[in-house]
Amino acid sequence: MKSNTCFSKSGSPLSVFMTEREAQSSADYERGQGRSLYPYQCERCGLWHLAPKESRVDFRKDACSCPDSLGNGKRLYATQEDAEKARRSSEEARGVSLSVYPCPEGGGWHLTHSAGFGF
Repeated sequence: MKSNTCFSKSGSPLSVFMTEREAQSSADYERGQGRSLYPYQCERCGLWHLAPKESRVDFRKDACSCPDSLGNGKRLYATQEDAEKARRSSEEARGVSLSVYPCPEGGGWHLTHSAGFGF
């Protein structure tokens, strides 16, 4: 299934997967075709997409209790540099302005699209 809200850098709609297991299965199939992809849960739509391994940044799930705009756990990037890399990639792909900020619980960094957010 293709997304109505999430697009690649080239403007093509991303494939959408309802579960991590479904996305991982597709990534495994693509590996057999010579493509190295990994599944990720989208911060915009909350569903799962695939991305090239080389675009992967270091983030930790469930390392804090900060909720995203959908009420899911936020991605916690290990370093500010990792968060900045994800911010630039997301802005190019989605055409939205994002900000990087330190997790209020400590130990990492988050992204936000909320206007007026700041510390």
